[in-house]
Amino acid sequence: MPTLTDSDTSAGERWVSFLRGYGPVGRRDGMYAETIRDLADNYRIEPLRFPHPFEGQIFDALRPQDGVLTNLILTGTAGDGKTTLCNDLWERLGGDDSRRRGRNRKSYSSLDVHTPDGPRTIHFIFEFSGFAPDHGQAWTDDKHDLVKRLAASILDPEPSEFFVIAANDGKLVNEWEGLPSGSPARRLNAVIEELLSSGHSRRSDLRLLFLNLSRMSTKNILKAATDCLLKRAEWSCFEDEAGDLAFGETSPLRRNYQLLCDPSVRKRLESLAELCDANGFHVSIREVLLLLVNGLLGHRPSGENVMRPDDLRTVAAAGKYYEASLYQNVFGANLREQKREQFAVFNYLNGFRIGHETSNVHDALIVFGPDDEDLAADHARLMASDEQYGHNPYFENLRTTYLNADEDRADSGEFVEALVGERRRLFFRLGDHETRFDPWKLTVFESAGIYQREVLWPLDTEGHVELHALSLIVQGLNRVWTGMLVGELETLYLSAGLDFSSARVSEIYLAEVPIQGGLYGNEVTVRFDRDLELPVLRVSINETHYVDFTLFLRRFEFLIRVAKGALPSSFSKECYEDVMAFKTKVLSKYFQMSNKRATQINVMWVGDDGGINKRRLGVSL
Repeated sequence: MPTLTDSDTSAGERWVSFLRGYGPVGRRDGMYAETIRDLADNYRIEPLRFPHPFEGQIFDALRPQDGVLTNLILTGTAGDGKTTLCNDLWERLGGDDSRRRGRNRKSYSSLDVHTPDGPRTIHFIFEFSGFAPDHGQAWTDDKHDLVKRLAASILDPEPSEFFVIAANDGKLVNEWEGLPSGSPARRLNAVIEELLSSGHSRRSDLRLLFLNLSRMSTKNILKAATDCLLKRAEWSCFEDEAGDLAFGETSPLRRNYQLLCDPSVRKRLESLAELCDANGFHVSIREVLLLLVNGLLGHRPSGENVMRPDDLRTVAAAGKYYEASLYQNVFGANLREQKREQFAVFNYLNGFRIGHETSNVHDALIVFGPDDEDLAADHARLMASDEQYGHNPYFENLRTTYLNADEDRADSGEFVEALVGERRRLFFRLGDHETRFDPWKLTVFESAGIYQREVLWPLDTEGHVELHALSLIVQGLNRVWTGMLVGELETLYLSAGLDFSSARVSEIYLAEVPIQGGLYGNEVTVRFDRDLELPVLRVSINETHYVDFTLFLRRFEFLIRVAKGALPSSFSKECYEDVMAFKTKVLSKYFQMSNKRATQINVMWVGDDGGINKRRLGVSL
């Protein structure tokens, strides 16, 4: 990569060219950190950096001057910042800046630190996949010896040497399984799998801090990354180079930058990030930055679908700024399908089906709004008032043609495709409290707003969920578990089939659990699990017998849809099976508790009012 001089390019052009490196452009993922460092050196621009969410915890755990040391394993998906954290820690503990500057790319190094008890050695394995042998190859003696010493250090209450390791979670487990049979280090395999599955970072009997960076909040990463990006001094190019079409008033980059600065747009993006977490879908720091840069510079006709300075000028000169809209780019619409599917962030966001899901009232606002007396004011407020993309001559022409066409409108494919983009724009324009135009009706998760307002946010601030949400959850459970159209909102019924199994239709009454705490600790609650960083539904038979069920957004959506009348199989077969498996666990816990008691057999049915009626049979077990 040639070095650029001031005479070759302007500051704004260097900034755009540098930002492209964070976007979905060609590079080797394994060399991502080195690629960004090379770009930074080439364009004389500092990389995008913000405090890592785990940085403080890591630095606090390794303070040799205070005699505080431990072994550290950093794991997670690619792009979570493992290498950067190791490089920062290396330098903080006395290493040189060769790692940060990209001059030292060895997978292993060590350094000595001074403690009140004397010198200690800290071994750094910066990239475990580069340190471990290739698949099918044997471990060399020196590397196997180092791994055995790692195991000894973790198990020793007073070790003389310590290890810092960065590894992708899959590689970490696989390589430990590949150690020679009988190796002492294989003892750690079960420990690693346990810590990965439980979400715990420590065990009292081990000298180890185990941090799974995939547990980071995507919402918090997005907020920090957006702040970092928008506050960069390089954005002065909009003022300093305003005479250049690439940065002037008609620049698509300028429009998208202003959109990203809009608090309502940021809030909606952060809501999507929060709901990705709530579905158990983690987005890495690398892909969050990719999302933001693609949002700013995405453009399907441009090379690699990401604009360079000359592309910005071409788009601005042609007045086709609408082809590079942030509203579309954040879903990867500028990318070819095969390329888009390579990135988890676009797969997760497109899982909401924003632009493809809709309602009659939303589409009426977009299509008929400008000309309809009932909708014109809302259209002006929500659509036309958009300073960046409120005027779209391309869509307006398609809309007019569509409205003037024959009834069959057989050739409306281009209009329908453009309508997807307008629905996405509307999704970002709508506020959380729009009653007529609920933004979440434009997604497959129609209850996402309830999930946030009545589950996530109250759990965060007050430690409990709203009673309305809990009642709907219980109603959904009752309908799935009994196989009947139960209307009961305040009590969860435990029922079984005639063979006392968790049958699809379960008419045998066993017990009931109130949503308000019962006398013996029996209740239905939702709490926030700090290890999983997710809400968890708990059904307690009594104070000591309970079963937990992770309340992912998709499971909540399933239960709310069933509570409102949808058939259990109509939304998600996977969710239906999950809820039935949860029932099986609850029944197992109930039978475990009542094993030695005589059980009266009661048959139950649903009355006209939706309430449960029970009739005792003349037999007992």
